[in-house]
Amino acid sequence: MNNQTNSNDSVVSDGICIITQTQRSITMPILILFAFPALICFLFIFYHFFKLRKRLIYDSVNHHVILFILILDFLLILSELPITLYYLALGNVQTKKICIFWIYWDYSLETSSLFLTMYAAIERYFLVFHKHHILKHKYLFHYIPMFIIGFYIPIIYFYLIILSPCAMDHSYDITSFVCGGACFFSYVAVNTYDTIVDTLVPCLILLIFNLLIILRVIIARGRVFATQSLIDLLKKNRRMILQLFGISFMCLLSWMPWVVIIIVQNFFIPTFGNWFITYILHYLPYITASTSPFLALIGLPEIRKHLNISKYQTKTSTAATYSTTAPPMPSEIPEKNNFD
Repeated sequence: MNNQTNSNDSVVSDGICIITQTQRSITMPILILFAFPALICFLFIFYHFFKLRKRLIYDSVNHHVILFILILDFLLILSELPITLYYLALGNVQTKKICIFWIYWDYSLETSSLFLTMYAAIERYFLVFHKHHILKHKYLFHYIPMFIIGFYIPIIYFYLIILSPCAMDHSYDITSFVCGGACFFSYVAVNTYDTIVDTLVPCLILLIFNLLIILRVIIARGRVFATQSLIDLLKKNRRMILQLFGISFMCLLSWMPWVVIIIVQNFFIPTFGNWFITYILHYLPYITASTSPFLALIGLPEIRKHLNISKYQTKTSTAATYSTTAPPMPSEIPEKNNFD
């Protein structure tokens, strides 16, 4: 449906809430405010991943999926967010080709990040409690599933959004976020598959494995005769677990509302949550993606150490500069000789 509004009031048409100029003027600076420090943090992390690649990449399998997630979130902020900001500035996009690319790039980056976060939760569980199985069969239990999960969404969406016969004949709403969505939503079977397999299942698996880790930690702490090896294991992996919890929480913050809204709309109220989707939920992934590099630093002590060294060197150089340029204290000024 093609609806354009220039009013500053919320407009609802056929149960679909249409974006307004007021909302656009509020949303844009918030997204930019989060994006700039995130981009700096992304570049800082990528630089140190390259600099310390032997320790962080070649010798540590637990950092691989986190780096994969960071790359996707970086691409979302660097390349997809500008299209959203362009849309927010003008209230529309210009052509059907831009619509198709925008839909594909937005869906691929955000959903791939969800799938990789789900995989990170599964892998973290086994790395903490069954690490020898992962390390013994790294290609089978680490590299192959990570790349299958990472490239599944871009491939399937490339067909459904770009190669699908409905793509060029579909009527895109250039005044709506991602032009009103992909054309495959009109096919019930495909839409149902996408909803269940690409949204509901990864969210539930992500939630379940985070709860499993929390449960294992609580049980271990509650045991009176907990073995020292188990206590040491949890201490050793504490930052890796906290890193997972932080990234998983922000991911679920973006996706669980979709799960609730989808269930309620399909079974109870068809228009439930439309206002929340239009005004908040469309833009929440940019906020969560902007927090991911800062949360990733929790489990990257090697990079944090370099950050602390940089801070110390800056403070030291500043103090040295001040000490060389500061005027002498009164007690240090030599007294003049009095010849009177």
